[in-house]
Order: sequence, then structure tokens, then C-alpha cells
Amino acid sequence: MFRLACLVASVGLALATIAGRLAWNAWPLELFTNFPVQLTIASGLLVVVSAIARARVGWIVAVLCVGFNGVVVVRTLATDVRVARKDAPTLTIGHLNAQTRSIDIAGLSRYLRATRPAVFVVLDPTQPDVAALAGAAPGYHVHMTGSAPGRAATYVRAVVLTSVPVAHVDHPADPGFGPSAVELSVLGPAPLALVAFGTDSPTTPTRALHRDRSLDAAARWSRAHPARRVVMGDFNATPWSPSFQALLHKGRLFNSLDGFGTQPSWPESNPLLRIPIDHALLGPALAATERGTGPSFGSQHRSLHLTVAALR
Repeated sequence: MFRLACLVASVGLALATIAGRLAWNAWPLELFTNFPVQLTIASGLLVVVSAIARARVGWIVAVLCVGFNGVVVVRTLATDVRVARKDAPTLTIGHLNAQTRSIDIAGLSRYLRATRPAVFVVLDPTQPDVAALAGAAPGYHVHMTGSAPGRAATYVRAVVLTSVPVAHVDHPADPGFGPSAVELSVLGPAPLALVAFGTDSPTTPTRALHRDRSLDAAARWSRAHPARRVVMGDFNATPWSPSFQALLHKGRLFNSLDGFGTQPSWPESNPLLRIPIDHALLGPALAATERGTGPSFGSQHRSLHLTVAALR
């Protein structure tokens, strides 16, 4: 019975591996593309268990699963950092998807004072937190946007804290973006265009389509802006997802994660299932000199920060 259990488990892992590695974009099969790290670990454990149980077929299948998933993980870890120009000025940007959860404003204030990002975006704050965010850190200007371009932010969907001059802070005009989105232009010695947005979680086929609609809007935004551009936010897709790869290709973007590992960001409450779905993508004239995840401040998403500089 133990050997049979190993065989059944290995077949299940094999089916999940096939679905993930073929990168099918049909829901729900596309969800398997997001978990190569977890599938590698699970397959490795099954190799050990099958060896102890002398379940030969299960062991062979589990080894194959380790290989197919491990190649994806190793390839991700082996990516190179794009090298910025040595004398280029740098700019640090961060964001947090608050998920309409009450967040630790005092903790965020300490974080901002300690790290001093030039721009920090909070998506989907609770409305009671909006006023508190306005005074979260001295020296920051506060900008707020609602759920549509040009509409007064009576219900705030994004708060932008800036310590550098910015312009054109508004909800993007493209209707493909959902309500949680903001675009702006950073001025000064390290100018760039920035859009930050959140997407629907792909828990149903309809929500997956809405997620992809937002990612398509981000690709169009990217192509319409200068080479010094940043597309960031909660994409609800990992670097291995076909939807994410389509955004990179259509938007002519580079992943700031290249050379920095995997940096999983969600869910904060479950490290074993945590995956990287919060991203920052860069235009062809920018490179990341530093990148990492920070505290969640009470959200299920870890915050993201990166420092960018010009390639040319």
C-alpha cells in the first residue's frame, strides 16, 4: 500500500509538472506554471520516500519531476543582472498592495524614514488608512487617485508618497487597467515614467481574463512611453506564467528580478506556498542595481523595493 501511495503521488506530481512546463494558458492549468519551486521540493521529498519504500516506478517518476522542475528553478537563479552605467544617478522605488486591509502605518512610517525611497506606492489602502498615510513620513508629498482617470479621488485606490518632483499623477487612461492603478512621471536627475497597478487574482476563468486584460493594458502603456519606464505592481502571475511572459514580450520590458533570485512575495502567512507575484519590470534603458522584498505591514503581500539606474 505504501508503494502504491508513492506511485499515485508521483503520477499526480508528473501531471502537475506537465501542466506547468507546457505553460498552458487555459485556466486552471496555467496555475501550475506558478509553482516550479514547490514542485521541485515536493518531488525531491518523494524521491527520498520512494527510495525508502523501494517504490521503483514512483522513484523514477519523482526523479524526472525533480529534473523538469529543477531546470526551471536553476535557470531563474542563473539569470544575470543587467549592468547600469557607472556614473548614472539612481532612484529607489517601492510599492505595497494593501489589499484593502488595515496596515501598520507606524511600521510603514519607520520603514520609509529608514530606507527613504524616492517613490512609494500603496495600492488599495483602506479608506481610514488614507488620512494616516498622508502623514506617514515627514518630507514626503502625498498624491491620491481614484478608480478612473480624471475622477476625483472620493474613494482612494492608490496613494503615492514622493520625496522627489513628480508630474502627471493620475489613473491611467487605458480602460484595461482595473480601479487600482496609478501612473506618474518622475522628474529630476533620474527621470522615468512609472505605472503601478493591481490585478484580479485568477481564481476563476473570468477573473483570469480580467487579470490578463490588465496585463495587456500595461503592455500598451509600456510601448507608449519612453525607454526609461517602470511597470510595477501585483500582477497575480509569477515569472514562469505565460501571461507574465506575454507582458514582457508585448511591453518590450525586462524583469528586474533577473540576477536577484526568486524573492517570493505572497502569501505572507504561508512561506511554503509563497510565490513571486509582485513585480517591477523595466524599459530597455533601465537596470536594477538593487532589489528586494520588505515587510508586509499587515497585508498578505510583502512590499517590494528596487533601485534603478540608466543603462544609457
